[in-house]
Amino acid sequence: MKSPDGDQELFTESYCKVCSAQLISESQRVAHYESRKHASKVRLYYMLHPIDGGCPAKKLRAENGSDGNSVDKNKCCTLCNMSFTSAVVADSHYQGKIHAKRLKLLLGEQPTLKTPGLKRSYACSTCSVTLNSIEQYHAHLKGSKHQAK
Repeated sequence: MKSPDGDQELFTESYCKVCSAQLISESQRVAHYESRKHASKVRLYYMLHPIDGGCPAKKLRAENGSDGNSVDKNKCCTLCNMSFTSAVVADSHYQGKIHAKRLKLLLGEQPTLKTPGLKRSYACSTCSVTLNSIEQYHAHLKGSKHQAK
Protein backbone atom coordinates (compact mmCIF):
# COMPACT_ATOMS: atom_id res chain seq x y z
CA MET A 1 0.00 0.00 0.00
CA LYS A 2 1.38 3.38 -0.92
CA SER A 3 1.80 5.79 1.93
CA PRO A 4 0.23 9.25 1.70
CA ASP A 5 2.53 12.23 1.46
CA GLY A 6 4.16 13.17 4.75
CA ASP A 7 3.95 9.68 6.26
CA GLN A 8 7.46 8.48 5.48
CA GLU A 9 8.09 8.19 9.24
CA LEU A 10 5.20 5.71 9.55
CA PHE A 11 6.25 3.42 6.71
CA THR A 12 10.00 2.91 6.39
CA GLU A 13 11.96 0.22 4.61
CA SER A 14 12.78 -1.50 7.90
CA TYR A 15 9.78 -0.76 10.14
CA CYS A 16 6.02 -0.18 9.90
CA LYS A 17 5.01 1.99 12.86
CA VAL A 18 1.28 1.49 12.25
CA CYS A 19 1.57 -2.30 12.62
CA SER A 20 4.67 -2.32 14.85
CA ALA A 21 6.30 -4.69 12.37
CA GLN A 22 10.04 -5.10 11.90
CA LEU A 23 10.79 -5.62 8.20
CA ILE A 24 14.01 -7.52 7.67
CA SER A 25 14.10 -8.34 3.97
CA GLU A 26 12.79 -6.90 0.70
CA SER A 27 10.35 -9.80 0.23
CA GLN A 28 9.04 -9.43 3.79
CA ARG A 29 8.59 -5.67 3.28
CA VAL A 30 6.68 -6.14 0.03
CA ALA A 31 4.49 -8.88 1.51
CA HIS A 32 3.72 -6.79 4.59
CA TYR A 33 2.87 -3.55 2.81
CA GLU A 34 0.62 -5.40 0.32
CA SER A 35 -1.19 -7.45 2.98
CA ARG A 36 -4.85 -7.01 3.89
CA LYS A 37 -3.99 -6.85 7.58
CA HIS A 38 -1.67 -3.87 6.98
CA ALA A 39 -4.28 -2.12 4.84
CA SER A 40 -6.89 -2.63 7.54
CA LYS A 41 -4.62 -1.23 10.26
CA VAL A 42 -3.74 1.77 8.07
CA ARG A 43 -7.44 2.51 7.49
CA LEU A 44 -8.05 2.32 11.24
CA TYR A 45 -5.02 4.52 11.92
CA TYR A 46 -6.33 7.24 9.59
CA MET A 47 -9.78 7.01 11.16
CA LEU A 48 -8.19 7.67 14.55
CA HIS A 49 -5.65 10.24 13.24
CA PRO A 50 -7.48 12.23 10.55
CA ILE A 51 -5.51 14.24 8.02
CA ASP A 52 -6.80 17.67 6.95
CA GLY A 53 -9.97 17.26 9.03
CA GLY A 54 -11.19 13.95 7.70
CA CYS A 55 -10.44 10.32 7.11
CA PRO A 56 -9.92 8.82 3.63
CA ALA A 57 -13.37 7.13 3.69
CA LYS A 58 -15.09 10.47 4.34
CA LYS A 59 -13.07 12.14 1.59
CA LEU A 60 -14.04 9.37 -0.82
CA ARG A 61 -17.74 9.82 0.01
CA ALA A 62 -17.47 13.57 -0.46
CA GLU A 63 -15.82 13.12 -3.86
CA ASN A 64 -18.74 10.92 -4.95
CA GLY A 65 -21.17 13.78 -4.31
CA SER A 66 -22.61 12.41 -1.08
CA ASP A 67 -22.53 14.34 2.17
CA GLY A 68 -21.51 12.66 5.43
CA ASN A 69 -25.03 12.73 6.88
CA SER A 70 -26.76 10.63 4.22
CA VAL A 71 -24.90 7.34 4.77
CA ASP A 72 -27.29 4.41 5.18
CA LYS A 73 -25.99 2.34 8.12
CA ASN A 74 -27.58 -0.76 6.59
CA LYS A 75 -25.42 -0.38 3.49
CA CYS A 76 -22.09 0.91 4.81
CA CYS A 77 -20.00 1.19 8.00
CA THR A 78 -17.59 4.08 7.50
CA LEU A 79 -15.72 3.23 10.72
CA CYS A 80 -14.72 -0.22 9.44
CA ASN A 81 -14.83 0.74 5.74
CA MET A 82 -17.28 -2.07 4.95
CA SER A 83 -20.35 -2.31 2.75
CA PHE A 84 -23.28 -4.65 3.32
CA THR A 85 -25.71 -6.52 1.08
CA SER A 86 -28.61 -6.42 3.55
CA ALA A 87 -29.77 -5.03 6.88
CA VAL A 88 -29.26 -8.45 8.48
CA VAL A 89 -25.60 -8.51 7.44
CA ALA A 90 -25.17 -4.93 8.68
CA ASP A 91 -26.77 -5.75 12.03
CA SER A 92 -24.47 -8.76 12.42
CA HIS A 93 -21.45 -6.54 11.74
CA TYR A 94 -22.52 -3.87 14.25
CA GLN A 95 -22.88 -6.53 16.95
CA GLY A 96 -19.50 -8.07 16.16
CA LYS A 97 -16.15 -7.87 17.96
CA ILE A 98 -14.25 -6.01 15.23
CA HIS A 99 -16.74 -3.14 15.07
CA ALA A 100 -16.89 -2.93 18.88
CA LYS A 101 -13.08 -2.79 19.10
CA ARG A 102 -12.82 -0.01 16.51
CA LEU A 103 -15.62 1.91 18.18
CA LYS A 104 -13.79 1.74 21.53
CA LEU A 105 -10.57 2.97 19.88
CA LEU A 106 -12.43 5.82 18.21
CA LEU A 107 -13.96 6.86 21.54
CA GLY A 108 -10.50 6.82 23.13
CA GLU A 109 -11.03 3.73 25.26
CA GLN A 110 -8.36 1.07 25.48
CA PRO A 111 -9.44 -2.31 24.07
CA THR A 112 -9.59 -5.12 26.60
CA LEU A 113 -6.53 -7.29 26.32
CA LYS A 114 -6.15 -10.86 27.45
CA THR A 115 -4.24 -10.75 30.70
CA PRO A 116 -0.89 -12.49 30.40
CA GLY A 117 0.09 -14.88 33.14
CA LEU A 118 -3.33 -16.45 33.62
CA LYS A 119 -2.46 -19.27 31.23
CA ARG A 120 -1.93 -22.52 33.11
CA SER A 121 1.40 -24.30 32.74
CA TYR A 122 2.55 -27.71 33.88
CA ALA A 123 6.14 -28.34 34.96
CA CYS A 124 8.11 -31.57 35.11
CA SER A 125 10.83 -31.04 37.71
CA THR A 126 12.51 -34.31 36.72
CA CYS A 127 13.17 -33.12 33.16
CA SER A 128 13.13 -29.34 33.83
CA VAL A 129 10.48 -28.65 31.19
CA THR A 130 7.28 -26.61 31.25
CA LEU A 131 4.26 -27.67 29.20
CA ASN A 132 1.23 -25.61 28.13
CA SER A 133 -1.58 -28.11 28.62
CA ILE A 134 -2.51 -31.11 30.73
CA GLU A 135 -2.57 -33.21 27.56
CA GLN A 136 1.04 -32.27 26.77
CA TYR A 137 2.03 -33.02 30.37
CA HIS A 138 0.50 -36.51 30.30
CA ALA A 139 2.09 -37.21 26.91
CA HIS A 140 5.45 -36.08 28.32
CA LEU A 141 5.11 -38.40 31.33
CA LYS A 142 4.52 -41.34 28.98
CA GLY A 143 7.42 -40.36 26.70
CA SER A 144 10.72 -42.19 26.44
CA LYS A 145 12.90 -39.23 27.54
CA HIS A 146 10.94 -38.79 30.77
CA GLN A 147 10.84 -42.55 31.40
CA ALA A 148 14.63 -42.74 30.96
CA LYS A 149 15.21 -40.00 33.57
